[in-house]
Amino acid sequence: MGISFTFISVEREMRFIYLAFLLFFSAFQQAEDVVFPGAGGEDYPSQLLQHALSYSRDKKYEVHFYNKGLPKNRILKLIENNNYIDVIAAGTNNNRENLLLPIRFPILKGLNGWRVAFVAKSNHSLFLDHPDLNTFKTLSAGQLHSWSDTQVIESNGIHVAKASSYQGLFEMLENNRFDYFPRSILEIAWEYEKNKKLDIIIEPYRLIHYPTAYYYFVNKDNTQLAAAISFGLEQSLQDGSFAKLFDKYFSEILDNINDDKREVLQLTNPFLPTKTPLGRAELWLNLE
Repeated sequence: MGISFTFISVEREMRFIYLAFLLFFSAFQQAEDVVFPGAGGEDYPSQLLQHALSYSRDKKYEVHFYNKGLPKNRILKLIENNNYIDVIAAGTNNNRENLLLPIRFPILKGLNGWRVAFVAKSNHSLFLDHPDLNTFKTLSAGQLHSWSDTQVIESNGIHVAKASSYQGLFEMLENNRFDYFPRSILEIAWEYEKNKKLDIIIEPYRLIHYPTAYYYFVNKDNTQLAAAISFGLEQSLQDGSFAKLFDKYFSEILDNINDDKREVLQLTNPFLPTKTPLGRAELWLNLE
């Protein structure tokens, strides 16, 4: 009995030492750095990325921020070449999905595809006077040459007056060079504050919508990081923490839009990739 007892005690002791070693190694394993463009992590995409990676079981990740003010196309190229920056949050299109690996979870729930328009004060009832889609399409919109939304709006048979100056678009609208200037509901309020000295207003009666998706993208070979982000996003959707973070940043905007009780003018987006998960209703906002 004594020999048997000694053997079991030694076996248990060795097992304890092994488990302790594993726990010690796990606690002190070096985190993998993930570089994300931004000023320091207080904005929504940064916060959500850090939250998603906190669910990783196999590896620890530490997000760092690269704040050099690079244009988006330059950042996309750096990720494509696996050069310093690892992740970007951006609107999807076929070209970006060909160059990079998308995590097909729309982090804005399609929010940037819901638009409110600026109009000249003298055109306060413009959309009421053009109530259906056919009459609406006779109006002209203003956009920058380089914006992807320009193509989307044009593809719906709407004339777009194009400019090369963002601020110039507000002045062109004031001077009736086009009929309306559609802006994301994420942008419209602060843009109005910046330009309220001009003879323009926020159109009060309509929402314009076309489907859009805003994803995280990584290098095509960085499948492990993509899987970690995807896993974290799905877990946060299930446990409700994604909804809480989304509401923290956007609930006030959505409440204001819902209070306005606007009718929706629905446009199409033929440039949205076919693998966009439009069939998953829980991933999208419906403001109708």
